[in-house]
Amino acid sequence: MRFSALNLLALLSASLSTAAPTELTNFLLVTTDQPEPNYNSSNLKAVSATSLFDPYYQPALLLRLIGPGYGSLPNFTLASGTLHTVASGPHGIGVYEYNSTTVVAGQELQFLAAGQPDGNLALSEGYLLSVGGETDGWAICEGQLSAMTLWWKGAASNCTRTWVHAVTKAPY
Repeated sequence: MRFSALNLLALLSASLSTAAPTELTNFLLVTTDQPEPNYNSSNLKAVSATSLFDPYYQPALLLRLIGPGYGSLPNFTLASGTLHTVASGPHGIGVYEYNSTTVVAGQELQFLAAGQPDGNLALSEGYLLSVGGETDGWAICEGQLSAMTLWWKGAASNCTRTWVHAVTKAPY
C-alpha cells in the first residue's frame, strides 16, 4: 500500500510540473485581456500573437499583433531586463540579434540590432511581462501604417488595455 501511495504522489508531482510553467528561457509573447494564466494559450481571452514590425525600414523594430496564418513568430529570451530575439534586417538582408530598449511610458516597445544596457523588463510570476515590477500598463494602440502595436502606458484614445504573457506555444 505504501509503495502505490508513493507512486501516486510521484505521478501527481510530475503532472503538476508539466502543467505549470517553470522559468521560461525561450518563449513567444502574446497579448490578452486577462492577467490570469491559462497554460493553453489558445484559451486565453481575446488572445493575439505578436510579431516584429518594421514600418518604413526604420532602425527600431516594433511589436505588433498578428492573426492566424503567420509564417513564424519570434522567439524571445530575457536576460538583464532586456528581451532578445533574432530577425531579418531591413529589406530582409542579413540576420541580427535585436534587443529591447529601455521601456518608457507613452512609447512603443522597441528593439534595436545593437547591444543595450540592462533593461527594466521581467517576467512577473513567471509569465506576465512587467516593467519595473508593474504588469498593468501595457496597451495596444494603432501605430504607423495602421498596425496595432504594443505600448507601455499608451494613453491615446485608440489604445486598449492588455496584458502580455510569455507562452511556449502559439495561440492559434
